[in-house]
Amino acid sequence: MRIRGADRARWKQVPAGMRDQTAGEVAARRAVEERLRETFSRWGYREVATPAVEFFETFLHGAGPGVGDRLLKLVDAGGEVLALRPEMTVPLARLAATRLLPAGEGALRLAYVAPVFRGQERGSGRHREFTQAGVELIGVAGWQADAEVIALAADALRAVGPTGAAISVGHAGFLRGLLRTLSDGVAEAARELLYRRAFAELDATVPPGPAREALRALPVLRGPTALARAAPMAPAAESRQALAALSAVLEGVQAYDLPVRVEVDLGLIRDFDYYSGIVFEAHGPAAGLPLLGGGRYDDLLGRFGYPAPATGFAIGVDRVLDVAQRAVAERPVVAVRYAPQAYREAVRVAQDLREAGFAVVASPDDGAGPAAACTVRVGTEGVAVRGAAGEVAGAQDDVVAAVRTALETGA
Repeated sequence: MRIRGADRARWKQVPAGMRDQTAGEVAARRAVEERLRETFSRWGYREVATPAVEFFETFLHGAGPGVGDRLLKLVDAGGEVLALRPEMTVPLARLAATRLLPAGEGALRLAYVAPVFRGQERGSGRHREFTQAGVELIGVAGWQADAEVIALAADALRAVGPTGAAISVGHAGFLRGLLRTLSDGVAEAARELLYRRAFAELDATVPPGPAREALRALPVLRGPTALARAAPMAPAAESRQALAALSAVLEGVQAYDLPVRVEVDLGLIRDFDYYSGIVFEAHGPAAGLPLLGGGRYDDLLGRFGYPAPATGFAIGVDRVLDVAQRAVAERPVVAVRYAPQAYREAVRVAQDLREAGFAVVASPDDGAGPAAACTVRVGTEGVAVRGAAGEVAGAQDDVVAAVRTALETGA
């Protein structure tokens, strides 16, 4: 184990990509999470949870060997290599394939809100710990399921408030069909260049021909005419089938009165290799990174021993907060101040107010005299509130009513 010298005073810091959160930041994040939970629940998705730590090989098995460098790894006392989850789709696929589907639960609509962890490159500026909220629709094939998940993603964006967001939809099969016309080594290199959007390097990697022309055109194959423009560039049957499937999903999405714009983007490439069909992302006008992303992954559950179709998405809670900058009003705190001789009375009053649903802090007040042995104050302005008898030691209902009136009127 390596420990850096004490002269760096690293005990005062947090690791790169990690961060502390203030009470206000936590309140804002919790508010977004609760809005998302409510949205998922209204669509019939039930929240589940998986461990933050799984076996390292679980993610290699589910997401492929390329995910290894992106994991935060640790070794337990027995020498077992473990990893913090980098996303939630693989853990939920494992849960569904090993427990839920074998138990005969049929179609699964699962939801989650959970922290995930990435081993990001130094200096990337990205967080290594962040919160994802999302859904997985497992055991249902067809364009109707994809349309449902895209519509739910749009509803989730509406619920948390980033304005001007748009959802881009593509199909992994279109690119896959193009790459199948190339040799394995060239196809792998080309996919990596496309993911990094290093389009200028394609000419040096892909030999001349229809595939290279189609790959070079991917950045502009977006918008209302993208499907028509892409059709002549689809030499492989898989690419043509992908265009037809994408057209059906877009038609299905039109049945929903979506609060965000949906557009075609055939150059869309997701960051995990288990996606097999429809893929989509959402961007906001001030967001450099996607606010959410997802798609269909029909082959993933089979890797865990129980083949089943599946589709879903994850929304980045922290990214939404950065874009929406929604101010969350903190819950008003009622302050109970008491002189030493009124301690028991103050505790009783504080408990009465908490049971009535208020946030209450009780603390000594050296300035409180015998005539005002216990005083209730509402909010930051320190407005005094007293019961009907002129003292806070009056009946419980009087105190609760007075506090409620003060909060409603701002008196």
